[in-house]
Amino acid sequence: MSNKRPPMRVRRGRGALDPNRTPPPEVWEKQPLTLKGFVGGDPAKRPRWKNPIPPEPAPWFRYGQSSEQHRARLLQFLTSAPLEIEIGSGDGRFILAWAQAHPDRHFLAFEVRWKLANRIFNRAQEAGLKNLWVSDNDARLVISEVVPDGAISVVHLLMPDPWWKAKHYARRIISPWFVDVLARKLRPGGILRMETDVEGYPEWAERIVEAHPDFKPHNPELGELFADAPLTSRQEWCREHGFPIYRRFWQRR
Repeated sequence: MSNKRPPMRVRRGRGALDPNRTPPPEVWEKQPLTLKGFVGGDPAKRPRWKNPIPPEPAPWFRYGQSSEQHRARLLQFLTSAPLEIEIGSGDGRFILAWAQAHPDRHFLAFEVRWKLANRIFNRAQEAGLKNLWVSDNDARLVISEVVPDGAISVVHLLMPDPWWKAKHYARRIISPWFVDVLARKLRPGGILRMETDVEGYPEWAERIVEAHPDFKPHNPELGELFADAPLTSRQEWCREHGFPIYRRFWQRR
């Protein structure tokens, strides 16, 4: 039986994203109150989940379902080594290899698609990784409500969904409210790393991130810290087909 993976099906977007088009201010102002744009909405209003998670104490956290004891285990994990978080881990190609290459660090992978989150979890268990937890919650909720302030060293946003439709702009991971959350959760000197193949998306994010007083302007020299980082599946596809990848690195003051 061949171990070769089938060709990845990648959808190309609508060309360039207009960096000047943003939601009305009231949409973002209400986001932390209404969870506007959150995948799955408010978990408090979802008493039942369709898919199960591994029994505790397995390293999988689900807000609103995991016990207080398990939340305490997660907090211990988050604060006992340098912490890196990936938002939107997909099939886990990056985070699994990165965690294996850095056993001295701790990693938290967020992937809202349960099948992919489950795949990451199973592969981490098969590889014997002790430094990786998984969550199928919207990362914005768990980071804001569970992760301690100043705990994160790096946040990886690799090939985030641009959410092209105007009515979906609030779903974009970068928003003034969430940037403020990240400013609190990143340690001084911590890094927000964004990589995308969508032209205009970095400029759109740049306007929002650099409007926050706690973030320094994009510094391309920080990219040297990730020069040997494994590629995501989409990044690999872009490289094979000649599409550019735009990178931004912002450092917490």
